[in-house]
Amino acid sequence: MPHQWDITLQDLPDRGCSWDVVLPCDVMRDRHVDHVEAIDDLRADVPWRGSVCRRGDCYHLTGHWQARIRRRCCRCLEPFDWKVEGDVRRDFQLEDTQEGAADDVLMPPGQLSLVDLLREEIWLTWQGDVACSEQCAGLCSGCGCNLNNESCRCCKADDDHPFAALRQLKLKD
Repeated sequence: MPHQWDITLQDLPDRGCSWDVVLPCDVMRDRHVDHVEAIDDLRADVPWRGSVCRRGDCYHLTGHWQARIRRRCCRCLEPFDWKVEGDVRRDFQLEDTQEGAADDVLMPPGQLSLVDLLREEIWLTWQGDVACSEQCAGLCSGCGCNLNNESCRCCKADDDHPFAALRQLKLKD
């Protein structure tokens, strides 16, 4: 069923169409809206501007979006808001007349969901390990304290590593 975030490519005017919208966080999180997996930890509405125009048999879509997603730092394990953005460049065709020329082939009339498309783009930019900052010191491997907030209190034995025996060597001056 079409909704306000859908574009029908077959009905596209000759000049194309463009948008500068803010997709509500609730829509992007809602599992009942469209087909691509929802973004559960989205922290804010997603600004997205873009356009789609027809070039021969191809519909060319471009755009830019920004999102904030709640993540856990891979170093210190603290939650933080991951700021991510991306540029979209996709080509669509209504039927497979030029094999390999388009990213996506849609059945006429070419219903295109901006919500699904944006969710796909966010998932494609997803990184497995993200740090809260470049300066994040992480956790102590000995006691597990967060080195960003406190100093390590564990005792590290200097004689407990493979090269400790080198200290016993007497070298000539």
